[in-house]
Amino acid sequence: MKKYIFIAAAALVTLAACTKTQIVDTPQREISFEVANSLQTKAAGVVYDNGAFGTYAWFNNTDEFMVNEKVDKSGSVWKTVDHTFYWPKTGSISFVSYSPFAGPVPAVEKDKITYTNVTAADVDVLYADKATCSSNVNEVTDDAAAGTTDSGFSGVPTIFRHALAKLSFDIKANFLEYDDTTNGSHTEWEVTVKSIKIGGFKTTGDCELNLNSDNKSWDKPVTTVGTDDFNVWTNLSGTTADQELLPSGDMVLTTTAQTLNAATGFVMPQVLEAGTQVLKLSLHIKTTLSNGKTIEEDILDKPIDLKAISSLKAWQMNENIHYSINIKPTASDASNPHNDDPEDVIITFDPAVADWTNVDAAATIQL
Repeated sequence: MKKYIFIAAAALVTLAACTKTQIVDTPQREISFEVANSLQTKAAGVVYDNGAFGTYAWFNNTDEFMVNEKVDKSGSVWKTVDHTFYWPKTGSISFVSYSPFAGPVPAVEKDKITYTNVTAADVDVLYADKATCSSNVNEVTDDAAAGTTDSGFSGVPTIFRHALAKLSFDIKANFLEYDDTTNGSHTEWEVTVKSIKIGGFKTTGDCELNLNSDNKSWDKPVTTVGTDDFNVWTNLSGTTADQELLPSGDMVLTTTAQTLNAATGFVMPQVLEAGTQVLKLSLHIKTTLSNGKTIEEDILDKPIDLKAISSLKAWQMNENIHYSINIKPTASDASNPHNDDPEDVIITFDPAVADWTNVDAAATIQL
């Protein structure tokens, strides 16, 4: 009996801009940082929790000011660890930061960030919008007269974005019982997931980010496939071994989604290729028929092409991709209006009677 598995993918991408700053005219002060993760203001943003990060800075966007300085939290303040820096009286300072400081460490220029031969793992690779602050600025404040809103930043506004992608999964059964109203019969299915693995995706690649004309955001690498552009890493190599997604042991499905393990760590942003990134399903299906009989079926290591079963064409940078896996415990007819219930595959009969076959028999009887 042929089984159909339907998967829907939702890609969540967060886009943001660096908040404008106002000059606060105070005596010379030490430079500190305020970090947020991928949202416009710290007040609305996600709390940064990726540990110490590295930063580069240029005075008037020309002279080197900081060169790969380690920034870490000291009490409630994010500040440079090995050296202390103060705001100059004139000009501006431009900052480019990356996370985590422990690596992978990119090559950083004032208009380019380059990651080379990085292997995706448990490390959340982040890069920050370029932040340019005028002299003696160490906070972003609201201006009631101008009608602006407090951004929540109290240091160099450091807004990080994810350079990699992330995968998560849940699974459920579309239906587990059905009543045929034409005769009152009742059928039940029990679906047990024995294994669900994912594998075959690329693990290593390069990424070059170039400063946008706004002098703040970064243009991601673009790979064009057909007429579509995707923000994915380049020079991809390596492939993952199969990863088991079941949290532990067998899982009996319900019609309510259950969470599976995410793919190990983070994944390299990449275009999906036919037959490359796959799920492998092993299921046991027990059907209790309306006449009291049961049948049991095993589906072992069935490969599911992720490109073929979803409209999603790529895992792109800064995306948390969520796959919802819906299992139908019967065969299916996608063209049937009852595709989401068993009504399209109820066993029906199409009786016909074969026509008589005419046979002529001749006999001679001699009396």
